[in-house]
Amino acid sequence: MVIRPLADATPGGFAAHSGFELFMVRRHSKSRFMPDRYVFPGGRLEEADSGPQALALLRGFEPTREAPLFRDMPYKGAWQAEVPLTRPQQAGLYTAAFRELFEESGVLLAVDKAGNPPDLTADQGLAERLAQYRLEMQADQLNFFEMLKREKLWLDYPNLVYFSHWITPVSEPYRFDARFFLAGVPLDQAAESDHLETSDGLWLTPQTALARYNAGDFNIAYPTLLHLEWLAKQPSVEAALDAARRKTVVAAMPDQLPDDENGPVFQLPPDVINNW
Repeated sequence: MVIRPLADATPGGFAAHSGFELFMVRRHSKSRFMPDRYVFPGGRLEEADSGPQALALLRGFEPTREAPLFRDMPYKGAWQAEVPLTRPQQAGLYTAAFRELFEESGVLLAVDKAGNPPDLTADQGLAERLAQYRLEMQADQLNFFEMLKREKLWLDYPNLVYFSHWITPVSEPYRFDARFFLAGVPLDQAAESDHLETSDGLWLTPQTALARYNAGDFNIAYPTLLHLEWLAKQPSVEAALDAARRKTVVAAMPDQLPDDENGPVFQLPPDVINNW
């Protein structure tokens, strides 16, 4: 999930507590899983994401440490159903999040050797190259990590905040063990659907997304709904990121209830609903 502040009435200014908006994409109507639903940009872990070349580009990551990268609370939720991960695979989920974010939305959360994000407003050449790189990646002509090396950029690991852990119910035909991350997006970065796996993309506030959902105009899944409700309670980008760093994470696997007139109904167990 990527968020950015809303502009205030002052040209070039931003109000500290004026709220924020997030970028969402609409899955293609022909998608096998959750067709035509609005989701946060993301995807699957690939083998290369956990490789030495990829992990070397995670600025701030310490490969020699043994501590787990995820702060899930043990012995609660659906921890028995989660997929066991090696430490490189745990780190690979971060590189996969960066990669999938760029592939699906065009947003690149990267920094130079000094830790500074590129200024895409001032460096139009880089902005144009990134757009071309994205097209080449879609055509399988370029590797994401080779692109970073070419531009002498590193992935901004400290600023990608681990947020939640969701596992699809056993009743679902397609099962996933998914982890969600939250990050603030530089204002000079444009975001756009890839028009391949997704058919549309838009910036909107969590409140607007919820209002559209309640009006029957915004098709989302149950986990997305709960994420939006959490985000809607945060007053600013800074507050949301700070709260995300402090929140508990419990592996959540919803129960599926009998269908109503609108389809399947899901809910979390009582001991997880307030602390996922």
